[in-house]
Amino acid sequence: MNKKLLFQLFSIILIGFSSSLFSIDKGSLRGFVTDSTNGEQISYANVVIKGSRFGSTTNNRGYYYIPSIPVGKHTVLISFMGYQTREIEVIITKDEIIQLNVKLSPVPVQMQELSVFGQRTAKENETDIGLEKITPKQIEMQPQGLEADIFKYIQSSSGVSSTGDVTSKYYVRGGGSDQNLLLLDGVAVYNPFHALGIFSVIDPDMINVMEFYKGGFPAELGGRLSSIVNIVTKDGNRNRFSGSASGSFISGKVSLEGPVPDGSFMLTGRKSYFTKILKKYLDNKDAPFDFYDLSFKVNYSNPDWQNGKFVFHTFISNDGINNDDPLREDYTVQNKLFGLNWYQIWSSPLFSNLSLSISKYHAQVFPNLSDAKPRKNDVLDATANMDFTYIYPSKDEFRFGLQSTYLNTDLALTNLLGTKTDISKNGSMIRAYSNYKFLRYDNVGLDIGLRMNFLSISKRGPFMLEPRINFMFKPIPTLAVKAAFGRYSQEITTLSNENEVISIFEPWVIVPEYLDPPEATHYILGFENFFTENISLSVEGYYKVLSHLMDINPRKYSAKDDDYINVNGKAYGVESQLKYQNSFMFFQVSYSLSKAEKDVGGKIVIPRYDIRNILNIMISFDAGKNWGFNAAWSFNTGMPFTPIAGFYDRLEISPTSLNSNYIPVTYWADRNIGRLPVYHRLDLSITKSFEVGITKFTVGANVINVYNRKNIFYFHKDTGEKVYMLPFLPSLTLKAEL
Repeated sequence: MNKKLLFQLFSIILIGFSSSLFSIDKGSLRGFVTDSTNGEQISYANVVIKGSRFGSTTNNRGYYYIPSIPVGKHTVLISFMGYQTREIEVIITKDEIIQLNVKLSPVPVQMQELSVFGQRTAKENETDIGLEKITPKQIEMQPQGLEADIFKYIQSSSGVSSTGDVTSKYYVRGGGSDQNLLLLDGVAVYNPFHALGIFSVIDPDMINVMEFYKGGFPAELGGRLSSIVNIVTKDGNRNRFSGSASGSFISGKVSLEGPVPDGSFMLTGRKSYFTKILKKYLDNKDAPFDFYDLSFKVNYSNPDWQNGKFVFHTFISNDGINNDDPLREDYTVQNKLFGLNWYQIWSSPLFSNLSLSISKYHAQVFPNLSDAKPRKNDVLDATANMDFTYIYPSKDEFRFGLQSTYLNTDLALTNLLGTKTDISKNGSMIRAYSNYKFLRYDNVGLDIGLRMNFLSISKRGPFMLEPRINFMFKPIPTLAVKAAFGRYSQEITTLSNENEVISIFEPWVIVPEYLDPPEATHYILGFENFFTENISLSVEGYYKVLSHLMDINPRKYSAKDDDYINVNGKAYGVESQLKYQNSFMFFQVSYSLSKAEKDVGGKIVIPRYDIRNILNIMISFDAGKNWGFNAAWSFNTGMPFTPIAGFYDRLEISPTSLNSNYIPVTYWADRNIGRLPVYHRLDLSITKSFEVGITKFTVGANVINVYNRKNIFYFHKDTGEKVYMLPFLPSLTLKAEL
């Protein structure tokens, strides 16, 4: 056979092989992963094709989609910590989307592991810098104190600071507390705190998963400068009726869930019954709190309408301070949320979410016969969202949506002279967004997004375009380098004074017409390294440019002068977090080094929440026989405060008589030039679970500030006397589940 014939034959074989190689028939796999015992969706479960590189993770609704799988028989591996791993054989057919819904069975109680997440996710090129995914299991690992609290867990995260033990308010990467947004099933909660901010209105028992964005959040999220907490609540048990009841020193709560035709429901409620212990939080001052919260959620899935679900949810909370003394003022704060969602997965790889929601906030001060003045604040937020996600065969994702909000804020005030002021403003905001995720390569992820402000409610309005870019690169399988850039704006803010140690009345208003709305630009760079399957280290550095922040006008000398001015600022720092977990222990240590500052009239001012060094250590382990142990130790350098420079006597002349007298007046030094001493505190909790008949009981003993450290909260403004934070404080909790 001559060489020419051999060459022709080789060419034909090569062309045929290449054609078959590049024309491999492919199909797709999708479905939901749920808990076999109650039907709840399992977020962030791993779904992989065994022996291949094809895989994905479920989203916060338990949904997964794997495109471009070669046709034929495959074994699908589904896993998540705390559940028994399943292997299921599927047959992928050409150009078709195969539906595979999977139910995972929980590991028996005596075999459960403490690990809060499973192995590294199958979607390892996800651009998730600045995102912390928090499960109810993680919240349980934090020593509870008087109440289990989502914000206490957030305060232990790197890059987050707090101004004291007596508040759950948190400050993220140098931003103010009103720069944080809490979304409950997509609806904004304007006052997420009970009892003057001591703990959250959100009951951890109603949470399925919580996503905490500390920066670099994607284009579909906006409206705040610093952080977003996105909470997805449980749907309720689809298999049987069940319930639970628990009590602490200050409140009791119950929950009930069960099936309805083609769906399920969940109802939770909490009510205060003994709040005198909260005097420990308030320097032994009486504050007769009365609070409750109530949530209800029902969902419906028509079996004839595959992959579609309707959800109605509502949430109500009420806080009151009701003094029996007519010479003292009373307070009330309320939230009312209503939402309707339609989730649909279409025949093509398109996922949509259409939602309508209303969020109402009301706060009022009743002066009675006291010297206080009446104040009232109302917010109405009516929002309609349309969100779509399309997944390409290459695994790339395209997201786009439209968000429309009608907002009305009303603030009624009375000044010291009795003059009434009503500040009311309303308007509509229209936002559109789009972002494209390049996920086709295993070691590279790129998310390019754009948020567009078509209609604003503030008179001057923010910039129209808000670009967002997130990037991830894995030079080696165990190391991920991440970066993010983004611009953000905020058109609603609180009128607050950071010099107030505990703020009872912080009204929300649309940015005044004479001011520009606050804006921020984020720059973030970091890496995450998995030394082993059990040990990981993440480090992130950030730099934030803050523009047009609202601050009290230091040069307000007459009634004609504006109350607030625009100021600029910046915040920067570095955060690190080390995690270790195995079958019986979870250990986490985080450290933050940061700085925040504002330029007020050409003078650099340090905000009160600027805490330079923060160290948090948490450990949780299973001691066997259903005994659990949790400990958390916090350390930080002192926060700023404005010291007293001295006192002087001011002559006061009565306007109704010729009498006059001298009264002492405090003379303050420059704003926040002092620093409190270092702060540290150890909290412990021990739990024991046991069963009596069909009821599971969990008893918890908790201790706040185990070694009774005297941490200074503030100096009394009149006397300079030291006021301390929480002392040694034990408590008990009891929970019963059917």
